[in-house]
Amino acid sequence: MAPEDTAIVPLPPYRRLFGPVTQARIGRLLLLYLLMLAAGSALLVLSRHDQLHILGMGLILPGGGFLAHADLCTAGGIGHLLAAAAGMGAFAFSVLVWFGTGNILAPPLVWLGMAVGAATMRHGAVRASTIEMVFTGLALAGAALGLAMAARFALARRRRTIDNAWLSGQAGRLGEIFSATRDTAVMPEMSLDHLQRLRFALDRALQPLDQFNGFERIDQFQTAATRYQLNFLAYGVALTQARYTPAFRGYMQAAQIALLDKQTQHRVWSYWGLENLWGNLQADPDPVARENIMYTGFVALQMALFSASTGRRDFSQAGRFTLTHPSGQRYTHDASSLVRRLEHEYTTSPYYLIACEPNWVYPLCNTIGASAIMAFDAQHGEQRWAHHASDFRHNLEAEFLDGSGRYVPCKSARTGLALPAIGGAMPLAMPCFFLNAVAPDLARRQWLLLRRRLFDSAGAFRRRAFWPIDTGNYGFSRASAYSATALAAAELGDSAVYRACMDALEAECPSVLKNGVIHRQRASVWAHGVELMARAGTRDGFRQVIGAPRPVAGPQLDELPYPAILVASAHADAMGLRAVLYADGVHTIGLCGLQANGQYRANGVAVTADADDKASVSMAFDGRTNLHVEAQGGR
Repeated sequence: MAPEDTAIVPLPPYRRLFGPVTQARIGRLLLLYLLMLAAGSALLVLSRHDQLHILGMGLILPGGGFLAHADLCTAGGIGHLLAAAAGMGAFAFSVLVWFGTGNILAPPLVWLGMAVGAATMRHGAVRASTIEMVFTGLALAGAALGLAMAARFALARRRRTIDNAWLSGQAGRLGEIFSATRDTAVMPEMSLDHLQRLRFALDRALQPLDQFNGFERIDQFQTAATRYQLNFLAYGVALTQARYTPAFRGYMQAAQIALLDKQTQHRVWSYWGLENLWGNLQADPDPVARENIMYTGFVALQMALFSASTGRRDFSQAGRFTLTHPSGQRYTHDASSLVRRLEHEYTTSPYYLIACEPNWVYPLCNTIGASAIMAFDAQHGEQRWAHHASDFRHNLEAEFLDGSGRYVPCKSARTGLALPAIGGAMPLAMPCFFLNAVAPDLARRQWLLLRRRLFDSAGAFRRRAFWPIDTGNYGFSRASAYSATALAAAELGDSAVYRACMDALEAECPSVLKNGVIHRQRASVWAHGVELMARAGTRDGFRQVIGAPRPVAGPQLDELPYPAILVASAHADAMGLRAVLYADGVHTIGLCGLQANGQYRANGVAVTADADDKASVSMAFDGRTNLHVEAQGGR
């Protein structure tokens, strides 16, 4: 192993419950609640009107106004008790709406609406015992919360010490865990099975721009959104091209361009008009104009991988990525403008991480945006990310690690509240894939901590560690969880976990071959895209594509009929072009990247390039067929 692969960076010491920015946000939230508590208490103590007493109880607790006449002895009292419980449930649901759609107005409107609604109910005077019960309950809840946080802090400090001791003991096992070798194959080749899986993405990409046949349309706010299906299918095609077919333009490049152009369709980004309105209280529908890394960062990486895998700079052209609103308003963007927007948002965010849905900050999304900037630097000879890497890393560690040493899935930028680490292995595994380009040592540490959960004491693979709900369509399937974990395992070189995940995926969601395309029933389109990325993966493969893309030069395959000809391998070097294609019958293939008017031989047949550096040749195919194009007189 290389020296940089043998170091294990420890978890930072656990000296405080929250990072400084998070603590300030939670303090501000607590102050806001104390003001509501003071207002509610003032109404309870100083007012002589029953309705104001009830309003005060409603301000102190969501749905608390219904407790004013609650008891367990009368039908009316039980009804009020049930109404209070329903009110608390409604508030909890509004918090889910806030998380799921970015609608920050939902929780306060529901809370205040219930307080006012309960105050309009006329059921007599509020008993003094009821008011005393409310204050006693609040005092007990506050004490319990304080004790729970103190216990959590003590346990987390102890857990952090134990985990760091365990991590230091893994140094001697890294060669055993990360056993995969880096890809040294000169001309790696896809199997026919792999090609048939690739067709799942290509069929969806190569349909007319305004058509989305084969995509799932469930909602546009969370992980089933069409934009994510486009992103990850495109990532899969790009990584496949970078590894297996760098010397092929044709339909592989056309597919990547089409998947980017589909992102400009209003149906894909229309969600932002609502999210920006009810999350930021702004009416601007442009999804790039304000912190929205789930669109800007993901699309920027899509562009970066397209350029890295093809050598083309189509989307660096000014205004190449233009969004047209139904009103006629046009928002002109390109790769450079997206990267500049990401940089601006990183530096202006108190967390140094950018929000996705208004207000919610996801570490995973931010590693994707960071990867996009790093790739842009590598392709344009710039050092943009060097100005941000240290602050990004510091805040990631200080603000987004929980007491168990796991990155929280997301955190509210305005309140500091974090979603607990739910979802099993996948939300812990997937950041490791992108982190391997941004901060490889952190990726290795987080992977080691996760890996302990994937095998039991006897070494058996624990399928129960994977969430049984597919992130991409909310159906009952572990397809996305297995695919995402296999993806990270491939990038980090953990062969055992990769094989276990892929075997489990096949066992639970078997492959189905239909009309030359392999798909998995019950698996989402998103899961298919992630699996395609995993199958194209190799140790540090993504890091290589991001940080050191290989130049594309020499003879290349160009126009080919799809799906009549499937390209399993296409590589060019000083000796010419070598490719492996699957087809039957006689077909004409296009070549490009030749010397103008140059003389070549394609499988021994003389070929002359035209003035545009292109040529075509007719070939007979019988299943798997080799193609070798070399300059006249070459060996």
